[in-house]
Amino acid sequence: MHIWLILIGGSTLAGYLTAIFIKTNWAIYVAGALPWFALLGALIYTEYLTSYEGGGASMWLVAQLFGGTIAAAVGVISYKLTRYAQRI
Repeated sequence: MHIWLILIGGSTLAGYLTAIFIKTNWAIYVAGALPWFALLGALIYTEYLTSYEGGGASMWLVAQLFGGTIAAAVGVISYKLTRYAQRI
């Protein structure tokens, strides 16, 4: 449960900060890509650079597919809501 809190909270923060600090047309892509690549980096670090803790098959690709997609969507939604709130 804590992992989802970190994932959603970090993605929300990334989208918010992107909307505040980057004022270009391509900022929405940064808001989606930043959380996706952050999750990818965390998964690759955990998979390849930490010691093996045992267990079954490696599911980091599935985790990236679902978690990365959710992280990117939350980042973009946070970006759009922050931009909308700035216009009001």
